[in-house]
Amino acid sequence: MWTLTRRLRLSLSSTVNVFVAYYFGRRPFLRKFAPETLVIDIPEWGKIPIRANGEDTSLLRQILVDGEYNLPSENVRRVVDLGANIGLATVFLSRRFPDAEIACVEPSPQNIPLLKRVIAMNGIRACVFEAAIGPVDGSIDLFLSAQPDCTSVVNAVNTVGIVKVPQISMEHLMKDMGWEGIDVMKLDIEGAEKFLLTENQAWLGKVRMVVGESHANVGHPLCAVGKRPRRARLRAQDHDRGTRKLWRDVPGHKLASSRQLNATSRNLHPLVVTSRMRVAWG
Repeated sequence: MWTLTRRLRLSLSSTVNVFVAYYFGRRPFLRKFAPETLVIDIPEWGKIPIRANGEDTSLLRQILVDGEYNLPSENVRRVVDLGANIGLATVFLSRRFPDAEIACVEPSPQNIPLLKRVIAMNGIRACVFEAAIGPVDGSIDLFLSAQPDCTSVVNAVNTVGIVKVPQISMEHLMKDMGWEGIDVMKLDIEGAEKFLLTENQAWLGKVRMVVGESHANVGHPLCAVGKRPRRARLRAQDHDRGTRKLWRDVPGHKLASSRQLNATSRNLHPLVVTSRMRVAWG
């Protein structure tokens, strides 16, 4: 945590809040003494309310320090954040592309209040869709997880409940936003990409660049996506032990399928194996 707070250049009060959120959140007997949310003020990024759950602090590192969604792209005007969670990626993308209009899609009642609060506190030009993203409009069961960043319409880790939520298609979102295309799409929807990217995918040809996460536990081979990615980076990740393997795809070659990923990373638990990707279509 000291490294994280130093790299974010936090004040003393914000540093204390990060430590409380992390250590109190990871110890159930202490969690009841922590505030529901703690606000940290991050130079360059803004004010971020996080929960004392031990998970939101990990997202701070991944998104704001490690720069997982840092893309070399110009003339970005339309950004969609699929699986916006509490809005950390929205903050990052809004600072990375200050002229862009952002559409945030988040179905979880665990995350939506904080997402809206982050957007308001930082004056971000963003529209929030309180729904799951999918191949068609309708409704769908959402599996709530004890880990708020693992809630999913497919299969949540440590499920604590199920709620029915609206589901919207990409065509619906683009029509509501008045967009003909999308410059950057951030994708982290906990396994639902298996359906979003392989069914009713005419809209996919209107997306310039995708950055995000594909989850091997739902059996989604990235090479099954109809539009062939021009470049990609895959990483198998164990949530407890960190990165084990790194693959780099080269233009014109197939990406590693989920079967290959699991075979190579056989020591990883299948429910937490993910393949990180950065993908651009020509």
